[in-house]
Amino acid sequence: MWTGRLTDARQLEVLALAIRRVLEQRSRAPWSDVRGALQEQDLLSGPAADLLDRLRHLDHDEVAAVRRRLPSGARTLLLAPADDPLRDRLADEDLMLDADLDRVVDQAGWGPLPVTSPDAIVEGVVPLGRAWMQASQVKAELTAAAGAPEAWHLVGGLRRSDPMTPDVAVLAVTDDPQAWIGRAVAALHADTIAVAGSCGLAIAADPEPVVVHAVRQDAVPTSLLWYTGPRAHVQEMRLQSAARGLALNRYSLLGADGPLALTEEADVYRHLDLPVIPVELRGRRGVIESAREGTLPELIEMHDIQGDLHMHTVYSDGRDSVAGMVHAARALGYRYVAITDHSPSAKASRVLTLDRVEQQAEEIAAVRALVPDVTILHGIECDILPDGHLDVPDDVLERLDVVLASLHDGAGHGPERLLERYLTVMRHPLVNVITHPANRSPGRTPGYVLAFARLFEYAARTGTAIEIDGAPGHLDLDAPLAEQAASIGAMLVINSDCHVAERLGRQMQFGVALARRAALTAGQVLNTRDVDGVRRFVAAKRTGRV
Repeated sequence: MWTGRLTDARQLEVLALAIRRVLEQRSRAPWSDVRGALQEQDLLSGPAADLLDRLRHLDHDEVAAVRRRLPSGARTLLLAPADDPLRDRLADEDLMLDADLDRVVDQAGWGPLPVTSPDAIVEGVVPLGRAWMQASQVKAELTAAAGAPEAWHLVGGLRRSDPMTPDVAVLAVTDDPQAWIGRAVAALHADTIAVAGSCGLAIAADPEPVVVHAVRQDAVPTSLLWYTGPRAHVQEMRLQSAARGLALNRYSLLGADGPLALTEEADVYRHLDLPVIPVELRGRRGVIESAREGTLPELIEMHDIQGDLHMHTVYSDGRDSVAGMVHAARALGYRYVAITDHSPSAKASRVLTLDRVEQQAEEIAAVRALVPDVTILHGIECDILPDGHLDVPDDVLERLDVVLASLHDGAGHGPERLLERYLTVMRHPLVNVITHPANRSPGRTPGYVLAFARLFEYAARTGTAIEIDGAPGHLDLDAPLAEQAASIGAMLVINSDCHVAERLGRQMQFGVALARRAALTAGQVLNTRDVDGVRRFVAAKRTGRV
């Protein structure tokens, strides 16, 4: 699957350096000038030309785009002098690891890195959904090539559930890491390997290599922490260790008499007199102090979710039938679901026309009889029209159990007009949920720029829930906005917005991870309630009792 991907780290390093030299003379040089300089140096032939033709941003952003194709250690080495001997060690797996960069910097004698934060070396570049799929593909490929390891673990931004992760990394647990990596390298085509080391390798991918670390079982507790990061958290944990006469590295937590006995990652925190810090919060400033003070919240968990109030079937642009979605939800242990297909104005490949609403209701009734232990709510995802009204008449909405409202089409409106469209529909007594309010898409668009505080205040006042959407194409609300909504008092609801039954659980996991990044508790989320609680929430607005 990786054939044809650009994999030569050294060639890419040369390109990046050449581009940087041009931009050092003219920081805002147009791309035509940069390309001309590269042509003069005969650097635009073969794969290099293909790479540069695919870059989407102009002028100085090209440097970042080229660097992002290198393992993180190689990117950091671009800060070093051209004759630095460490440049010859790109094949050492240590130099692929953000958490090891301090050691590299110390050896090189560069002094402090010229960044404001340890995590500012690389900005997030891979959308979470793509990163998850790439990691899944690589695990399958390497299992076939080198044999199944004892266990796989997601690490880095994937494990932290960063909506845009700066890395795609996995941890393979095996009794002989070097032999396992050796078998993988021998079996893979050379063009697929960006960098190979003794206990790790980077497999070429777009836009980031997929980095694979191999460790023994006894190293898992510290390796999970080390490779999960972010770097600032790892550095702080090392300082906490040193203050107690211990030394933390990626393979062990060392005491005066050698490695301490650890069976799980939580043991590392316990030896430092800390509660386990959830991975989703490890990038927060002051999180270790909060943990030591006992003020970390009890975050929402997947098992708190009792149902999913946003999913699509073949009645609109979903792949599966009502029964298929319900059976998938039942397998996840859900107590209820809402079938919420797209309304007529949606720009989906298929929509639920008004003349089929009754047909869908009959099918839902039939499935209810087949699956009595899952309550099926009949809902709809309405589009908010440019004039602020819904595209489904009230006499249809009144027959439904739950109504979602979405602003998919900005219609060229500015922030004030977009907000007014939201406020208008939230005044409607039949509207229960505003879905993916920013209408963002990680890696594509940041979504609407709104006075979100006003949106959340009005949601709280009108008894309208605000959605955290776990679909990879949305991941909206993001953590800062979700945290703001909760602080204002708006009710949150976590939904999958799923169109394929087999992805129902994964997309809910993404949504729950976003909520955890926002430090949300179960009590702040509507669908941690039982179905009667959801119905009471809907009824309160319909009867004016909010």
